[in-house]
Amino acid sequence: MVFFWRTSPIKTRIILASVVIIIVLAVLFGFSLSRGQTGDVSSAESTAINRTSVGLGITYLPVTRTVSAYYNLGVDSGALVTEVVPGSPAELAGVKAGDVILSFNGTTLDEEVPLLGMMMSCPAGDMVTLEVWRVNNTVRVEFLHLQR
Repeated sequence: MVFFWRTSPIKTRIILASVVIIIVLAVLFGFSLSRGQTGDVSSAESTAINRTSVGLGITYLPVTRTVSAYYNLGVDSGALVTEVVPGSPAELAGVKAGDVILSFNGTTLDEEVPLLGMMMSCPAGDMVTLEVWRVNNTVRVEFLHLQR
């Protein structure tokens, strides 16, 4: 015995549209979760990568001339802080979203010397000194490095 469920063309279109919307939302949600776990985000205008640095508690965007011009930063290299994790060493040290980290323990950050690499090579328990560009002023920030 075969049963056929008969619906009007309008109901069929509404059901089909609902299913498509649910699938698209599920894919976007899954994509956003995977981006959050890896920390990688590609920009259409530049090849910059957004990463969460190990032990610091920030999300950042490497600063290039394109990024600097887009955000009107006033500096051409470093790491633009886009988010600070509440309670993290960065927040406790006073780092704020919008700051640009210029150097890590005296080493200037640029495309060849990324912040993530500096943090990964720094032993846990070491003191870290950051030179931070904030609203046309340079600030020195120190904190204890915690790895993972």
